[in-house]
Amino acid sequence: MRIKNLFFVLLFLFTCNGMSAELIIPDDKADIHFDTKLGIVTFAHQKHAELSITECTTCHHKIQPEDTTVKPCHDCHKHDAKSKEVLKTSKAFHTRCIGCHEYTAAGGQNAGPLKKKCKLCHVKPSAK
Repeated sequence: MRIKNLFFVLLFLFTCNGMSAELIIPDDKADIHFDTKLGIVTFAHQKHAELSITECTTCHHKIQPEDTTVKPCHDCHKHDAKSKEVLKTSKAFHTRCIGCHEYTAAGGQNAGPLKKKCKLCHVKPSAK
């Protein structure tokens, strides 16, 4: 089992370094759900990984070639972060995500939701 995991990690790192292999996102990480005060945010990880304008290091900005695992965002960006050097989760996501969407839209390309449309990302669960 460890050899299989190591294979996928190496393949991930290989593809993140701009090589020509196809990026593989684990099935359980293809869509990531964040439970927030404003509602559940679904991040289409696989879809974003397939965009020509992104690289792994766009979001995984601390990953190094020698790293064998990719840390979840929340390992560094804590909900209750007090550090001025490490942004808390909401600030980090809004800065990175909305910033990329605004940059992409400004370039005339189709982009995801923008800042003034919070409910496009933050979806309240429907009452049953």
